[in-house]
Amino acid sequence: MTTAAAPRPFGAFVAASAAAGRLVVQPRMGFGDPVAMRTGLERTRAATATTAGTLTIDSYTRVGDLTGAGAALAEGAGLNGYPIATHPLAVTRALLDGVRDDGFPVQVRHGSARPQAIVRALLAAGLDATEGGPVSYCLPYGRTPLRESVAAWAAGCELLAGHARPGSVPHLESFGGCLLGQLCPPGLLVAMSVLECLFFAQHGVRSVSLSYAQQTDPGQDEEAIRALRRLAGELLPTGVDHHVVLYTYMGVYPRTERGATRLLEASARLAVRAGADRLLVKTTAESRRIPTVAENVRALETAAAAAALAGPPLPGGRDDSEVYAEARALVEAVLGLHPDLAHALPAAFERGLLDVPFCLHPDNAGRSRSVIGADGRLRWSDTGAMPIRPDAPDGLAPLTANGLLTALNHMADRYDRPPPAPLPPYRPRIDTPHHRHEQEPVMDHAPQPGGPALPPPLGEHLRSPQLRAAMLVQQEALWAARDFLRRSGFTELLPPLVGPVTDPGGRGAKALDVDYYGRPYKLMTSAILYKQASLHGFPKLFYIAPNVRVEPEETATTGRHLVEFHQIDVEIAGASREDAQEVAAGLLTHVAEHVWTAVPDVLAELGRQEADFADVRSGKYDVCTHQEAVARLLTAGHPQSPDSEIDWTGERLLSLESDRPFFINDYPKGSRGFYDREDPERPGVLRNFDLIAPHGYGELVSGSERESDYATIVTRMRESGENPAKYAWYLKEAREGIPASAGFGMGLQRLVRFLTGLDSLWQVSAYPKLPGVVAP
Repeated sequence: MTTAAAPRPFGAFVAASAAAGRLVVQPRMGFGDPVAMRTGLERTRAATATTAGTLTIDSYTRVGDLTGAGAALAEGAGLNGYPIATHPLAVTRALLDGVRDDGFPVQVRHGSARPQAIVRALLAAGLDATEGGPVSYCLPYGRTPLRESVAAWAAGCELLAGHARPGSVPHLESFGGCLLGQLCPPGLLVAMSVLECLFFAQHGVRSVSLSYAQQTDPGQDEEAIRALRRLAGELLPTGVDHHVVLYTYMGVYPRTERGATRLLEASARLAVRAGADRLLVKTTAESRRIPTVAENVRALETAAAAAALAGPPLPGGRDDSEVYAEARALVEAVLGLHPDLAHALPAAFERGLLDVPFCLHPDNAGRSRSVIGADGRLRWSDTGAMPIRPDAPDGLAPLTANGLLTALNHMADRYDRPPPAPLPPYRPRIDTPHHRHEQEPVMDHAPQPGGPALPPPLGEHLRSPQLRAAMLVQQEALWAARDFLRRSGFTELLPPLVGPVTDPGGRGAKALDVDYYGRPYKLMTSAILYKQASLHGFPKLFYIAPNVRVEPEETATTGRHLVEFHQIDVEIAGASREDAQEVAAGLLTHVAEHVWTAVPDVLAELGRQEADFADVRSGKYDVCTHQEAVARLLTAGHPQSPDSEIDWTGERLLSLESDRPFFINDYPKGSRGFYDREDPERPGVLRNFDLIAPHGYGELVSGSERESDYATIVTRMRESGENPAKYAWYLKEAREGIPASAGFGMGLQRLVRFLTGLDSLWQVSAYPKLPGVVAP
């Protein structure tokens, strides 16, 4: 009698799908009735997605009560999974026959601290892929002593590795990236997943998957998945095949269909963005009952569609994140106890080196506690004896029972939150004249944006649902900008509002004068000089800076000028232009990604689609020189001067013809301020740049390397018509030595206008003041 060849190994199937750019999606599905179970597998296989099948085991079998499973079958009672160790072997083989093959692997999922009977049954049926772990299927699920679970799992691993049929490569997935499902900071989840896979490898398993369960913050989750991938590459033995599997959120699930769908889609985008190869989905029925086959299939197809729209994984990312450092410290502490993890894991829990928050198992120390920070990230408020430090804010109030319930429902409440009221078509009032200077401006230099050119009276504007939506987007954009910059090592300072001198400005903008105790001061048009002066104490700094510029009246209806506005101002000591551009591009990408993830419904109601942000979120930015941009404009028939900044019309034309953001480098000397550094190898060319948004939205960022040599600064001031005496305090700093640096300013209102797709900056400003327009 010949033995049938084993189908393609589970790990090889996932690897081939990943190489083809397809995320494998998989349900949690189990039925006691073999006919229903086969129907579920067939429908999973036929779904419009790249799928793997699941046999989820019933609760009797999980706890080793095979007698109870048999009695339930005899009584015709409904079971919450497939009793693989109780159904006759012929029944299970018939269930799989013609369904499982090279293009559709099947995995057994269970939850048992003593898996030997389940492993024997799945091997006898010709299966070789399962999941769990000595810690992750012990501590969260019952009272089995940890040492007994570790011994049982060692035997189960050796059984799986040693008794599979010829040609198969048994696969084992760690459940360590989930544990209790929620409120566990990612460092411990990553460490546990890595440790369990090392345990599997020590006991003969040569194909593993490392799990991670989606938590409360997309950025932190992405760091965790990248850390998991990195640690697997660093620590797993050579020859052990591995991949990362993401679990859609395993805690209290949204109760509404809309909320559940949004969370599922977010998990699919996270999987693609961070480089996970497989996704375990959840359904819209998850919070109420066991899902039907149809609901499982719908979830698979929803996740696959969201993954396909997400595009390829983002390059780069933070491999040296705080999650990686924390996970590495925990793994090394455990490995330092004993080379055999069957000894090291129980010892680590006995000493409190591993301690799962809110876990009541007798072998868990129970001293650690976690909280959800104001930024949405999971933080340690108490780490017990673990070799890591608490990172929750100082002075945090102790967690109460009510606070714990709020934290448990955090994601459900967030995703179930109803969307803002639909935005009605905006109709400006025409019976009340706007207060203008006597002469209306005549615009003859730039294409006009669509929509109303001027705002309505302030009260009407503040009541507009459109403004409310824009402010929600602005709120998320500011949060994401601060998050990105702080995690990149920047310190936020509060900028000055007045000073004896300010940025001399450009394109005709002027500063407002202030009587400062009898001295003529200026309202800040830009705090760039203060940024440079601050570098000795703060080598990486940023402001969210208010600015006031009296722009030419003819700019009132361009849609891209305000008298009052804010900038995200960034400065980096010792940096080059390219360093500053990398930060600017990373900032824009991070903000766009966060905003789309945080408030997709708000953006959708404003008419924005995910495709509008595809190139920004991918980090794909083009570059051209000022000279090349001028040549393109002249070819298009626009009379752009080669010695000046790109004018507003030219900038808009270049922006309209582009589908992705792009940098313009190397503006000519004389077109920008004295602080932009001249290229020492190309006299007359400045080491500066603009970042232009696509689709007609124009300039978002302007930046440069800074001139830091005192004599050169004075010479450049005089060349540009500035009186050096006005800049006495700044020149004193320069004489004593200002660090070389590079930096930029990103217009906040311009950023929000781009994100929302609105026509004019006043539509994204709560209290808009346009050039030449008298307003409260």
